[in-house]
Formats: sequence, structure tokens, C-alpha cells
Amino acid sequence: MEGLVITHRGFEDVAAREVKELIGAKAETRDYAAVFEFRNMLDLCLLAYKSQSAIKVISLFGEFEVSKDFEESITSFRGFLSNTDMSEWIDDNSSFRVTCSRIGEHGFTSQDVMMEAGRIIKDKTNKDINLDSPDVIFHIQIIDQSGYFGVDFAGIDLSKREYRIFTHPAALKGTVAYALLRVAGYKKGDSLLDPFTKSGIIPIEAALMSANMPVNYYRKDSLAFRNLKPLENEDFDTFFRKIDSQIDEDSGFPIYGFDSSMPSISASQKNAKLAGVNKKVNFSRIEVEWLDTKFSEGEIANIASSPPEASKRTAFRFVEKLYKELFYQCKYILSDNGKMVFIVRDPELLKKSGEQYGFKASGERTVFLGKETLKVIALARN
Repeated sequence: MEGLVITHRGFEDVAAREVKELIGAKAETRDYAAVFEFRNMLDLCLLAYKSQSAIKVISLFGEFEVSKDFEESITSFRGFLSNTDMSEWIDDNSSFRVTCSRIGEHGFTSQDVMMEAGRIIKDKTNKDINLDSPDVIFHIQIIDQSGYFGVDFAGIDLSKREYRIFTHPAALKGTVAYALLRVAGYKKGDSLLDPFTKSGIIPIEAALMSANMPVNYYRKDSLAFRNLKPLENEDFDTFFRKIDSQIDEDSGFPIYGFDSSMPSISASQKNAKLAGVNKKVNFSRIEVEWLDTKFSEGEIANIASSPPEASKRTAFRFVEKLYKELFYQCKYILSDNGKMVFIVRDPELLKKSGEQYGFKASGERTVFLGKETLKVIALARN
């Protein structure tokens, strides 16, 4: 049996690593995805409940070819579906709906695909479409010329966080924040600082990771796998209780979120409380130039952040001065083997500023978030 995790392009390796850690399956990376063999369906339930990198978790039926022409793509899907057995998922009393996510340039919309695929599946199964509360959600993922089809185990967008209520215009998605932490090499027990925390997403994701707390702890009832026919005899109260028993109840971790804005700190603290990790993260209103008064020499192992950038509202000279002050402070607070990871539109000023204070780029990757292209830049001591 094959599973599919949809993630952000540029972070596929992070998703593959998380799949390996959570269910012990080696995953093959694709654009925007990781494909893997799973042992039983509870593995997919576990991924849907705990994965911090996943946008969707799919029980994969297979793949079909996609072209820019709608009729050709639907003909390909119809041919693929003719050899697909869905009886395990639908019985006489079942209903379904179809969802579709599409990445790339095509001569049709996701809505076009959902409507036509719904008709095809209804004709094949003679079952009703239910848009509000279906028994099973079939998902079509289109990525350029590849189409994936299967059952959506979560039924929700896993990149959206329930705790992300008090937000900032430049706040990251939780999935992206988690991926930054993995690129930085962050692990439980490491000291972590986000000096531009905005609404606290990076420290909160670090606390969830360190506490081994399922990211969907507070939305168990929203997860679609609870209603799937092949799992109708599973005791999900016991399933969740077993996973939740592994949560680390320690009062806190060396995780710090600083910002020069008090409203940002207030938003971060509120979000952390909603996430259930407010006692595990340290948020404070601290200007960058005061970092050396808060930490001893070499105390911080990892820095991960989405720093301000020059824009119509933010002057280049202000950002340049801010970066220089940041790296001046990092010379003191960052450990000898410490690593800094930043996500920005243009990394050149960061790299130039870091070099002036003895830090060099140790890695760089391009990530795609919707229509936005960003760079993830890692820096370490020379």
C-alpha cells in the first residue's frame, strides 16, 4: 500500500525524513510530495495527527497523466479509474465527495476537475455525492503533468494551524516554520532563538516538536480518518490516548521568541497558549542590540527566523543596520557549531552582512509557497 504526503516544494526532504521518523517508512521524494509504502492504515492516521510538514496525507490509489487540455486529462483519469477498486472504501450506505489541488499551468481549474471526477466516480460506484459530510473524501492532486488519486485521511488543510489566530502580515505557515527548524538541525534540548518572532510560529512549532505534542491535538474530531469504512472497528479513543501519553510534560524548553514589537509578543503568547505550549516557550520584547545581555557566550545552538526585508515601508538602510547588529550579537551568543537559518525573498544582504562578522553561507535552497518564491539560507561560522 502506498501513501502520499503533500508538502511545500523545496521541503520534500523534510517531509520524507518526518515520515521515516513517525512510521519507519522510507519515502521517495517527488515535486511537492513524498511517496512511501505503509504497513497499515493506522500509519496514515498517525501521520495525519502528528505530521508538522504535511499539507495532506493520502492513501494513494495510483497516478495518471495530466496535460494542459482538460478533455485529455479527464480521459486519462477515466481510464485510470476504470482499473481502480474502491469497494473497500464505499458500501451501500456510503457517500463521497472529491477535492482537487492543482499546481502548474493548465487549461482548466480545480473546480472543473472536481465536478467531472465526481460524475465519473458516481457513475462507477452508484453512490451519492455529499459535499457537507461525506463518508469518504477522494482527493486528486495535480502537479504539472502528474496526477495523484486517493483517499484524504485528514480531510482538512494540515498546513493551517488552529492556534494561528493572532497573526502578523508576514507570519509563516506552521509547516514552513517546522521545515526551517529541520533545516537548522534543531532537536529537542537544543537552545533556539527566533529574534524576529512576529506571531511566534517558529518557537511554537519547536515547542510542539520538543514536547512530542501532536500538532492536531485540539482537532481530533475534525480528522476524516475517524469515519472511514476500513477503520470502522478501530478504537480511536485508545489510538489517541496511546499517542498523547508520549507528550513531554516538562514545564519548559530553552526556546526563545524575541521581537521589538510588544503587539507581536502579545500575539505570540496568545498563540502559544492556544497551541498548549505557552509554558514551554519564552517570549520577550527584546531589541536585537540587547541579545548579549540576555544570553551567555555561546548559549544559543540554533537561530531560525523570517527577518524583516527592505520594502516600500522598510528602508534598505534600516534593514542593513539591523542585519549588521544581528550578526554582531550572534558572534557572542551563537555556539561554535551553531547554525542560523533564515527565509527571505533575497538572501544577498543577509549573506553580505554575515560575512562581515565571520559567518558564511553553508547551504541555500529555493522554496515555493503558492505563487511566492523564497530562499532559505543557512549560515555558520567560518
